[in-house]
Amino acid sequence: MSLKIITLDNRLRIALERNDNARTCSLGAWVASGSAYETAQTAGVSHFIEHMLFRGTESRTSLDIAEQMDEIGGVINAYTAKELTCFYAATLPEHMTKALDIICDMITHPLFAPEDIELEKGVIKEEIAMYEDSPEDLCADIYYENVWRGSMLGSNILGTVETVDSVTADTLRAHMKRFYVPERTVFSFSGNFDPDAAVEICKNYFGGMENTGFAIEDVGAEYRPCITRVKKDFMQNQLILGFKGIPTGDGKRYVSMLLSSILGAASSSRLFQRLREELGLVYSVDCANVSHMAAGLFIICMGLAEKSEEKAIGETLRIIREFPDSVTERELARAKEQTVVGFVMGLESASAVASRNGRNILLFGSVAPEEEIIRRIRAVTLDELRDFARETLDASAVSLCAAGKVHSENQYKKFLNVQGV
Repeated sequence: MSLKIITLDNRLRIALERNDNARTCSLGAWVASGSAYETAQTAGVSHFIEHMLFRGTESRTSLDIAEQMDEIGGVINAYTAKELTCFYAATLPEHMTKALDIICDMITHPLFAPEDIELEKGVIKEEIAMYEDSPEDLCADIYYENVWRGSMLGSNILGTVETVDSVTADTLRAHMKRFYVPERTVFSFSGNFDPDAAVEICKNYFGGMENTGFAIEDVGAEYRPCITRVKKDFMQNQLILGFKGIPTGDGKRYVSMLLSSILGAASSSRLFQRLREELGLVYSVDCANVSHMAAGLFIICMGLAEKSEEKAIGETLRIIREFPDSVTERELARAKEQTVVGFVMGLESASAVASRNGRNILLFGSVAPEEEIIRRIRAVTLDELRDFARETLDASAVSLCAAGKVHSENQYKKFLNVQGV
């Protein structure tokens, strides 16, 4: 069946995309509750709730949840992002109703026992410590915090040790009461499943909830060029060079995908070939679009030795400066094919389809047809790519974050050849 979206009277939405040839099913709940909607005092509460829902419900202990999923051979997990939280499961078609019942029960009947909250504080603080020992994660978190300073979009999803320690059952319940409401929730199903049973279970758990009128709001952030340094005893430095990007729904997002592919996201990309293959300056180099509803970034990430930073930064800026006038039709055609194939291959699994539908319906209210996305990627012209590169890759507005055995701020200013950052 093609994608079908059912909206209950209270505005909770259910996305159904069945594939009778699939041997598994994937399902989940996407909720508009993330770090962007928090305050400095409640930072990390969305992520804390994600953890706590696995600690047990009024009718299931945490062990019950684990054992019942294992008994049906299923997988259950969750994640928190800046603009949403997702709880998802995958199993065989005959076990779909059991997996869905567990997720619905977790969301609607959490216990939030004080002793469990205290235990989970220790778990999350260990998670914070783990990320601080990861060069890639630490550098990215510090980068977002500084270029989006003043906006919760730049805050750490995990929160801080201080905000985690301050969490109480009242904190969690207040947040859930405000954000875990029908109009901010989407259930998504894909693969082989019984659509009538899926809708019925969702109605039983959520149909009686009232529509609060609390619509999803876009959280913006002003881009602020800056240089940030984090001294850590890593074996390898992590470096991010970034620019102001575009929001998720911007019409130029397909141009930005292609720019990323040609510049650094592919093994044939200019940065990968020059910095790694020709000069041996880096082990890893990548480009990425970091896009949210009302703000975005275009970033270049690399892992390298401190002694290689000056040359790597210089080469990167040279490649960026020359890009608009030197990019070719052949590079564009190659990037289009790679982007299209990657998009299509990414939808081969039931979990990918459920995730795409759930996220897009939650944030945008609809899902663009696959054919439309492919058409728009293929329609990008060389002139559009060149113009977008000139607008985005503005060396005078570059931001830098370095983590590891870092240079001084003045040295980085010299490497970037800027005065006002």
